[in-house]
Amino acid sequence: MTRDTQKLVDALEAAQLRISLLVIQLRDGTATPDEHHNLADVIGELPDLLRSHGDDIAAGIIPPPRDMERECA
Repeated sequence: MTRDTQKLVDALEAAQLRISLLVIQLRDGTATPDEHHNLADVIGELPDLLRSHGDDIAAGIIPPPRDMERECA
């Protein structure tokens, strides 16, 4: 996995964790307005990261994903 891909994976995992935490807080009534806003900011950055990563793969800057079928055979 390239450094750029690892960076994207880390950002997605961090967002996933924060979403899960906010869901719990919403259910138990402990979510603050700041937590809503902070998560919205994190989520708002993801589309640009995903689009940029995909564009870099398409442009050959980042190697394309390996063919999983060949690896599993």
